[in-house]
Amino acid sequence: MSGYELISADSHVLEPGDLFEARLPAAFRDRAPRLVDHAGGSAWVVGDLDPVPLPATAETGSGYRTLDRTKPVKFSDVLPALHDPAARLAAQDADSVDAEVLYPSPGLWDAIALFGDVDLHRECAKVYNDWITEFCAHAPERLIGVGKLPLSTQEDAKAEAERAVKDLGLRGLMVDDWPGGAASPGPMAENEFWATINELGVPLTLHYAVGTTQPSAPSDGISPGLRPQAAEKAQPLVVARLFDCFPDVRFVIAHGDAGWAMHWLEFLDINYVRMRHLEQFALADPDKLPSEYVRNNFWFTFNHDRSAVKNRTKIGLSHLLWASHFPLDTTDWPDDHQAAMLTTEEIPADDRRALLAGNTAKLYRLPGSESGFSGDEVKAYDQLVYF
Repeated sequence: MSGYELISADSHVLEPGDLFEARLPAAFRDRAPRLVDHAGGSAWVVGDLDPVPLPATAETGSGYRTLDRTKPVKFSDVLPALHDPAARLAAQDADSVDAEVLYPSPGLWDAIALFGDVDLHRECAKVYNDWITEFCAHAPERLIGVGKLPLSTQEDAKAEAERAVKDLGLRGLMVDDWPGGAASPGPMAENEFWATINELGVPLTLHYAVGTTQPSAPSDGISPGLRPQAAEKAQPLVVARLFDCFPDVRFVIAHGDAGWAMHWLEFLDINYVRMRHLEQFALADPDKLPSEYVRNNFWFTFNHDRSAVKNRTKIGLSHLLWASHFPLDTTDWPDDHQAAMLTTEEIPADDRRALLAGNTAKLYRLPGSESGFSGDEVKAYDQLVYF
């Protein structure tokens, strides 16, 4: 399927209620996340944490169609497309979307991470990766699974990354926090985890925020004009010289839009140029600016974001990925195609094709785009600061 016209780079599934109880190893089943009846609806229960109710959009498919956000939602009432692959293809057809990059349920996984049992997180990640692989096998050219990485240790994360990509065939990975609970990506020299991510060549997603105490999606949709918390991880990665050691590590900041990114990137460069004589940090390449590292190695999803579209050459044309966010608050399902056309209506046809499908197809090496981006495409952006 090489003729993609519209691909969502960030959509979601809803895990079956008995997924973990049925599939976790026996030693973990007594503390498995469970979907239970709660307050007239269904909610995930993880340990002694407060229950996580299913979102109202799981029944309606989008936020603006939800008339009563306080209404409890039962699993039996959610859209079958969220957990049934055949129904998902029908939902894509209704939306005129050719394919979707699929992420798990943010609220559930925030709770699993917050619970703090890293061994349970590891086993749940394995279970989820097996299930999403089976889900996507129904139509692998249209259902693009992103695997979860465990929080336990870098060794565990490395092993699961290799299994998810090499054995299961998943085309992307995501982290809730740096593996092993590290406050930073850690030293780069001989770092086997980052070397593995570099070698596997699939993008690593930071979904809105990174850290077990931060939600992986904002509670009320995207905060307008504000950078997501995941962006705070970019400069430390540059300073740690991750991209000098492992230049093929690629990140996606999902569910954060991108209109904020132009000024943020400019701000990084201006302050570096103005303050570098203080030697607060040094770049490995003295002829580069921080924004070059970021724009070479980061991709940004966007939805209702004309600012990002208008400033595409500042952020990097190849680094913007349209996303529907189905079925979360900001999606327009089943009218996402129309909304995407309106958001990009003022730009040339070639640029529109890149933002709406081509970039995502190349980043995830979908059929017809197996060779990915050329080096020139990745590095095609306007310089923001001169020195």
